[in-house]
Amino acid sequence: MTTRPAPRVVATDVGFSEGPLYTPGGDTYFTSISHGRLYRLTDTGAEVAADLGGGANGATLAADGSIYVAQNGARWSTTGPKWGRDSIGGVQVVRPDGSFDWVHRDPIAPNDLCFGPDGMLYVTDPTRAPRGADGRLWRIDVDTCEAELLTSTTYFPNGIGFGTDDRLYVASTYDSRILAYRIEDGKLVDEQTVVQMDSGHPDGFTFDTDGNLIVCAIDLGSDPGAIQTWSVTGEKLDQYVPGDNPKYTNVVLDAAGKMTICDSEGGAVLVVDDWGSAGLELHPYR
Repeated sequence: MTTRPAPRVVATDVGFSEGPLYTPGGDTYFTSISHGRLYRLTDTGAEVAADLGGGANGATLAADGSIYVAQNGARWSTTGPKWGRDSIGGVQVVRPDGSFDWVHRDPIAPNDLCFGPDGMLYVTDPTRAPRGADGRLWRIDVDTCEAELLTSTTYFPNGIGFGTDDRLYVASTYDSRILAYRIEDGKLVDEQTVVQMDSGHPDGFTFDTDGNLIVCAIDLGSDPGAIQTWSVTGEKLDQYVPGDNPKYTNVVLDAAGKMTICDSEGGAVLVVDDWGSAGLELHPYR
């Protein structure tokens, strides 16, 4: 296993942190499900960028600088719906001026989202049922605000992203898999299990420039979670344990090798200054 530096704590008391992203200008944003907010990292911690309500989960950056947020409506308990101050789920957009609005409310309790090579927004929408055995994958045109249900799943769809091969990768949390789809004539085809994890359960993930998956492997008990690196052919390449908490839920890696990790269980955000590999640019910046 590769030796990597210990992480630095860069923000605390931010609740169930999620959805980290970098901007071309050098800012780092992340969400908090339990606080219902979008935060921006500062030199001294974090400041509120938008008070969205509900349960702000995954986030991704658009070409115009807007941030799209998977709003799960505070249904973030994995043992069933948990109604909060705003129980409406859907996709929200936070504009560069700080204003925000709904994009679409068809997704029931979206978890994560990403832009594709076609400029469309792809969204995971798991059902918060006790067994977590179903969900949906959506595609949204952010210009027209039209949503299309691509498929219903028999698994809990969590993290989502496009790899170097522009296949769509989706984390299936409870059975510890990463699946991949090709998009052909606008449809998802050729579903394949590309990673079967030997420990932990996949949450958010990112890619390095070699095409490897860098996966947040959460523990559903009390054992420490990890950041695992997998090839897209299913080989486990590395495991990094940031600390003692069981839920490191999401991660982002920049071109210089700086990694930001959401320590959701600890209500914190961590940074590894030199991961040792470069992060793959996300669409639409790729």
